[in-house]
Amino acid sequence: MDRWYGLANLYSSMEYWSALQEHLVQDGTIRGSAPLYEAPYFDGDRLLIPRGPGNPEDSDGYTDYSIFDEGEYFSIRTTSKSIAGQFDDLQKSWFGRFDDAAKYFLAGEMAFPTRLRMRNAKLEVPYSRWFDCDLAPLWSDVEQPDPRGWVKSRKYFRSDNPSRFYITLNPDIPTSYLLDLTWRQLNSTFTEGIPGIDQVRVPRFSDDS
Repeated sequence: MDRWYGLANLYSSMEYWSALQEHLVQDGTIRGSAPLYEAPYFDGDRLLIPRGPGNPEDSDGYTDYSIFDEGEYFSIRTTSKSIAGQFDDLQKSWFGRFDDAAKYFLAGEMAFPTRLRMRNAKLEVPYSRWFDCDLAPLWSDVEQPDPRGWVKSRKYFRSDNPSRFYITLNPDIPTSYLLDLTWRQLNSTFTEGIPGIDQVRVPRFSDDS
């Protein structure tokens, strides 16, 4: 499998969410500007994801994201500035496959924040449906240090394919369900209940059946 398999699906999904965010700003459902992020681009082995007009630096600072191919895994990294100071190129989570890192980023930083910004909307938190569940079928976990050497960490992996894994900063069962979604299912899950989604065309994805 191509190391960057899933890249086209990430591009398509980000274009979809950008168009949806712009539509929601235009009809007044979301305050502010859109989109949250611009189109990603490569700098060597790193995929940079630039902030868009909906994510400017403000009094709270800013956070920039990238996904870095480190050979044995892909890491999601942040560079941020806040009242606590500036933090450069911090590793936040790790994945055995780019496709999974991309899904995790899209859900957490593009899709879910869109739901949170909607005015007068009481939308379900998609992650909540998995809070009280055991790990998704075929997923297992083991306690081990993360790639930075932290002792208290858990690695979640597919028992049928241990090279597919993730390590996040907290105990994290919901991500096992999130990563098992197809790209279409992922986008559909996070658009549930959002008005006007029929105004934005849903793209095709490489894992459509």
